[in-house]
Amino acid sequence: MDLLLLLVLGYLVGSISPGYFFGRIIKHIDIRKVGNGNTGATNTYYIVGPVFGILTGIFDFLKTPVVYFLAVSGILSFTVSPDLGLLVGLSVVLGHIKPFYLGFRGGKGVASLLGLCAITIFYTRSIFALIFLIGSIIYAIVVSKSLVLTHPLRQVLKLGVLVLPLGTIWLPKIFILAIALLAFLVFAVFDAIRLLNPKINKRYLNFVIFAKSKETRKPSGATLLLFSNLLILWLFPKEIAVLSLTGFILGDSLAPIGKRMLPVPLLKGKTLGGALIIFTVSAVAGLFLISLTPLHFSFLLILFAALLTAVLDQFSFLIDDNLLVPLGTTLLLTVFQF
Repeated sequence: MDLLLLLVLGYLVGSISPGYFFGRIIKHIDIRKVGNGNTGATNTYYIVGPVFGILTGIFDFLKTPVVYFLAVSGILSFTVSPDLGLLVGLSVVLGHIKPFYLGFRGGKGVASLLGLCAITIFYTRSIFALIFLIGSIIYAIVVSKSLVLTHPLRQVLKLGVLVLPLGTIWLPKIFILAIALLAFLVFAVFDAIRLLNPKINKRYLNFVIFAKSKETRKPSGATLLLFSNLLILWLFPKEIAVLSLTGFILGDSLAPIGKRMLPVPLLKGKTLGGALIIFTVSAVAGLFLISLTPLHFSFLLILFAALLTAVLDQFSFLIDDNLLVPLGTTLLLTVFQF
């Protein structure tokens, strides 16, 4: 019964749509009939005005953390566990997307989901929370179209490399090293063949879902990433190797989201948004590593690793990021351990 009451409360709070009311009061319009057709912050920003869009975004972001906190903190006479609090938070998101008094047509819920993600990691880093975060990222990418994959196969394979650092947590090191070595040799041999044969190289470069033009005269990013994984997993302590590699692979894969959302230029095509995404994703990945695996490292080391990953990525124009970032991060973490 307590959970049901909280779910109803969450839905009612979530259904409060300031963007809709700003549209009615300021512009005397139904904001759902113009722009992108929803009541969220983005549409409010462009249709009603920047100030009202920002206010809408802040409100939509904060309403999920507030309800989640009320549900799990014990302030109310009834409370739920942090994991069940996720359901309460999702009821807020549902209310935002499907407000009953607006014919069940509201916003997309991305800001509210981000707010729920932000508070969740402070209360629970369980497997349920991890599944929720992954699902939220996928949902946000799909509905906001914030990540356009120009090389989709490349991104999928990059995420697949995660099996190497994560595998070392539970499997024998020699087994993981053998897989890493075999995968590296396959890609390295192929690179050698194509670089020595212009026809094969041209056909490779035309395979745009994987190849990049910068690889015309040098090894592919996959080869370099596998090489860095092989070296790091072989030569460095397991905790540091897993932390640096996991943070880089996940952060780099999601960096295009930040580049689109906050395209403030930094160095050589890098953006502030991309750097923030890399830092955040790397830090969150580290928190889940210590909560869901037998690995142990300090909170300061997690933050330092995330900062190194984001900063070194800015200098990948000097050396390919698949080498510079993971190797540089691992070396500096080994020297400056907290």
